[in-house]
Amino acid sequence: MKHVRKFLTPASVILVVVLAIVFGDAVVERVSYAANKGANIADREALAELSKHDQLSELFRTVAKTVKPSVVEVRIKKRVSVPQMPDFENFSDFGLPSRRRRSPRRPQPQQPRYFLQRGLGSGVIVDADKGHILTNHHVVGGADEVEIILADGRKFKAKKVLSDPQTDLAVVKINADGLIAAPLGDSDKMQVGDWVLAIGSPEGLHQTVTAGIISAKGRVTGRGGYENFLQTDAAINHGNSGGPLVNMRGEIIGINAAIVSRTGVNEGLGLAIPSNMAGNVMKQLIKSGKVVRGFLGVTIQDVDEKLAGSFKLPSPDGALVTRVAKDSPAGQAGIKEEDFIVAINAGPVKNVNDLRNRVAGLTPGSEAKFTLYRDGKKKIVTVKIVAQPADMRTALGVGKEKKVAPERYGLEVQTLTEALAARGGYGKGAKGVLVVKVAPESDAAERGLLAGMIIDSVGGRKVTTADEFASAVSAAGGKPLRLRVNIPDGGR
Repeated sequence: MKHVRKFLTPASVILVVVLAIVFGDAVVERVSYAANKGANIADREALAELSKHDQLSELFRTVAKTVKPSVVEVRIKKRVSVPQMPDFENFSDFGLPSRRRRSPRRPQPQQPRYFLQRGLGSGVIVDADKGHILTNHHVVGGADEVEIILADGRKFKAKKVLSDPQTDLAVVKINADGLIAAPLGDSDKMQVGDWVLAIGSPEGLHQTVTAGIISAKGRVTGRGGYENFLQTDAAINHGNSGGPLVNMRGEIIGINAAIVSRTGVNEGLGLAIPSNMAGNVMKQLIKSGKVVRGFLGVTIQDVDEKLAGSFKLPSPDGALVTRVAKDSPAGQAGIKEEDFIVAINAGPVKNVNDLRNRVAGLTPGSEAKFTLYRDGKKKIVTVKIVAQPADMRTALGVGKEKKVAPERYGLEVQTLTEALAARGGYGKGAKGVLVVKVAPESDAAERGLLAGMIIDSVGGRKVTTADEFASAVSAAGGKPLRLRVNIPDGGR
């Protein structure tokens, strides 16, 4: 055996060398493939072990399975009138020759013509016993027919539709058995980074589930109404409107309402109405068919760091009162212009939008404690809230509010006369100095000051003449100025 081994060893070496020369690339590839395949097998074995600890997928599955029976598809039909066409039977009436003369015909009334406009959205059952479904106003508002398709495929016509355009919320009632409702959660407890699922019928794809997080809170689009959106990156598209945004306990923490997009489709910027706002509106709609909001009777503006410093405020968080309506709850309680509201019933006020939403949510007839700063000192004022009037502009006595707070010079003014006031559209009794010129690229121009506005206060000091204005400016010693500015429609 030893002799044979000595003989084979050199031959084996020679054979390997020859094979390597002749089949070198193929051998290398097979050896490399075997190594990669072995590594891939090892990776899959590791993944199989790791997947045993995948709690997130199991959580998503459970939440989706729990909530989906409560999510519905909303289909609407709306009759839209078609403009009537003129009667072309007698062409000669339009300057064209007719083949034979006819006696004039009396015009015949045309029957109204319509076409059906169809829409699609989502909703969520919030009361199984009474058949109440929460959705968006823009989904069902103005519809002639609303059809609800349940998760199990059953279809029902809406028996009642109640909506509130101010918050873009609506409640639809159906008569059905075997419904499963989803509970409303506390949207105030949601934090940026919390996991959420959006469920609905985007583009008509029934019972679609997407996952994401809360990206931000308190978003405002500026489209009007009452807004305090939760922002999420869970995919939301056309058809998701009215569907629920739920937390990991399967609770509704938002009603999907809008997207921010340049293309009209999801770009990761979805907006949902917080459940706390939705719950309050829903209860009022069900109880009385309308929403009654609280009214304070002030116009307000946000402030920045510099303006806050000029008022000796601890921070810019809050809202500055720029006008108090006559005989309003605020006026009767002693709230004054240039008060800075920082809290309602001990709850901090963040900004103008927050104060507006908080006041609207107060019950008419109730009393609320407003914490404010006046001349740098903290005060608490008790206000008896009344119902919001139908015409807010008239109740406040102003038009569209202008926010003007210049901080450096660049203004040319002159003493206001009755003739100048009348020419500028101001009423009798207007006092102050008239802005006749604003220097381009000055801070005053950047802040929105325009020729024709009236300044009646500089740093809290009233001015009625150009000399008084110059004196007040001089007294500021080159420091930033706080000006109170009036515009013709009554805004200040």
